[in-house]
Amino acid sequence: MSIPEVFFRETIDLNRYSNAVANKFVENYVQVIYDAAEQLVKLDIRQKAAPAGVVIAPQTRNRLRSIIAQSKASMDRWSKDTTKQMIKELEGLAKIQTGFIEGELQKAVKSGNIPINSVAVNQRYATSFVKTDPTKVNIFTSKQFTEDDFIKFGSGKFELTARQGAMMTLPNGDTVQKAFRGIAARNQELLARTIRAGVFSGESTSQIARKLVGKLNFEDTLKAGGQAKLATHQIKTIVRTSVNQVQNQASQSVYAANSKVAPKYEYVATLDSKTSSICQRLDGQKFTYNKGPTPPQHFNCRSTTVPVVDYEGLSKRQGFEGLTEPPVGKVVSRPSATGRVPQGTQYGDWLLQQDKKLQIKTLGTDRKVNAFKKLAKKEGSGHSALRKMIRNDGTELPLDKLEKLYSKPSAVKKVATKVAAPVTKSPKIKTSPAFSTEGVDTWLTKNKFGNIQEFTEDSLDSMESLGGLTEKNIKKMRTFMKKGNVVNQFNMKYEKTKNFSDLRQRFLTGENLKAFEKSNETVVKRFQYINKLDSKDLSSNTKDWKVIWNGRGNMGMGSQKDLFERNINLLKQGKMLDSGFQKRVVNNLFGNASGSANGYTIMNSGMVHTRLRDGARKITVSSAKKIKKSAAQTLETNFKFSKFKGTAYERYRQGIKEGVSEVWSNSHPMDASIDWFSTLVHEMGHQVHYQAGAGNLGRQFMKLKGMKFPTEYSRKNALEQFAESFTQYIFNPEGLQKNAPRLYNWVEQTLDQAIKNT
Repeated sequence: MSIPEVFFRETIDLNRYSNAVANKFVENYVQVIYDAAEQLVKLDIRQKAAPAGVVIAPQTRNRLRSIIAQSKASMDRWSKDTTKQMIKELEGLAKIQTGFIEGELQKAVKSGNIPINSVAVNQRYATSFVKTDPTKVNIFTSKQFTEDDFIKFGSGKFELTARQGAMMTLPNGDTVQKAFRGIAARNQELLARTIRAGVFSGESTSQIARKLVGKLNFEDTLKAGGQAKLATHQIKTIVRTSVNQVQNQASQSVYAANSKVAPKYEYVATLDSKTSSICQRLDGQKFTYNKGPTPPQHFNCRSTTVPVVDYEGLSKRQGFEGLTEPPVGKVVSRPSATGRVPQGTQYGDWLLQQDKKLQIKTLGTDRKVNAFKKLAKKEGSGHSALRKMIRNDGTELPLDKLEKLYSKPSAVKKVATKVAAPVTKSPKIKTSPAFSTEGVDTWLTKNKFGNIQEFTEDSLDSMESLGGLTEKNIKKMRTFMKKGNVVNQFNMKYEKTKNFSDLRQRFLTGENLKAFEKSNETVVKRFQYINKLDSKDLSSNTKDWKVIWNGRGNMGMGSQKDLFERNINLLKQGKMLDSGFQKRVVNNLFGNASGSANGYTIMNSGMVHTRLRDGARKITVSSAKKIKKSAAQTLETNFKFSKFKGTAYERYRQGIKEGVSEVWSNSHPMDASIDWFSTLVHEMGHQVHYQAGAGNLGRQFMKLKGMKFPTEYSRKNALEQFAESFTQYIFNPEGLQKNAPRLYNWVEQTLDQAIKNT
């Protein structure tokens, strides 16, 4: 059996997948180190060594202890969060890999119509793989797979079990969980030692900070500066090795379930890093199941195995006489997708001789193919060129993209008597649709953030992962977004609104059009509800919008609802009813957030507009914690200055004078890379308020006492008062409950009503 090109291509893509997972873990880890460095810089003092009798200020000593303790707690959380995420990733990978191998076996024996057994992945497999130490739970059983064992222990089902997962450890005997814990523990001590040594050697806190992170810039720190360098390497090694282990164990389980079809497997060394001597020796050798070595043979091993189909034996069986082996070359030695080639031919040399279509399919882009050819000429071989290219390939491939490329097609017929592996589906939209401008699409590609939907969902997932009231309230907000069909539109800072024809093409066609129409249906419901409310229950802003919506002052042209429906139908056709309304539609529905506005939304639209900076980043677990901390500081500071006599500006200046700036808005003190998230939640708060009638704080909540204004900006009007309170309700619910119970209950009851109205 020649090895299909897809096996080599999958190896390259698995390397990209491990990049995506490892880089996510590294980013969260570096954030912990960077946060500690930032706190040191804020101290802004210089400490001298103590021998001459100079005593370190007690407040500084306490602050340093606090930084060390906070960093330790953050490292512990990083270890737990990373372990939890690793389980999810490996569970998905195992399902993809079993489906991929089943599909390839099915293709190999298609001519004989031979049924292929499917292997399910037990829901505890990945957890057991990551956490269970076989020596601690008395698992002294064989790692071997046999078809008969599957039938015996699985009640007739073929399954990759938790027991099989427990038998796997990293090459040094550690579990994945223990390895992550070890990194956290070692770096807790290293961080504490660096701080203490720096202080007592007379270094400034800024100098100590640079020892920790290399440069006082997160992007440079992420490139493995300072203390992060060794841990970054270790994290990537653990992820890559674990991905290889699951890939090969999942493959072996499918081979074993179909051992009568393919009784042997072939060991194939990969080319995405320097091949070890042991893998070079094993490359191309064939082994009977359970009687030969399987990857990984060492940390960072990238070797794999492929099935060897017994065409001769199968063709002699009754019913399988039509089975034929795919044609191969005359020289039977090393296999390739285009036939057998002489022993010693490397994959890169073979790829260099193939047509450009196959080369692009393997390497990804025409530009990479040209670079490959140019490098091959310089290096003298395709093998050396490919090895260098893959080793330096930092591109990423998330799990859902891997699934689309390699999951088993659902059309493949299963054996009626066997239980098929569950089919993994692409993740559904958990909240509501997200639109993006051309500028955002370019920015997403440049930063490898996936599409705008993934960017938004992943950020909300990170915030939700903090648990407690934050998790509960985020889930409620997401329920509102989904039921209310709220559309999120993102644009880049300084990006101007495109001409109308471009907007129409982008937002009023295909799935975007469906999302917009559903969103508009919710707006109609919104005003139907508002029209039923007593006028005294409405804020002055709501009364104004109600007048606009119902058509008074529109020169007898009918209600705004009618105008919207008539004009949107014309917009789909590229026509326009009147130029004045065209401008309103463009600006109110599709216009970019620009100027001083970081975001906006209006009552007669179900769209939230958010502006992104070039330095914006996806919200990770670490940055979610940073957001929560910033929100808490904002509320506590405003609680302090709420009793200060004077105007809003005077209160703001007093805050600056006393060394705090967290009094103006929830977004103000946040890092520029994550403040977009506060803007999105603030604008979503407006949508919640609108859907529930946009009422005032009201007397029913006044008896609960506490703060009435969480920020200075919230004093502007009832709408901003709610939106700023809603942001606290999402980011800092515990603090809002404590300091402003009236605001917490106002937001909660309004959100419940809004969900009911959608």
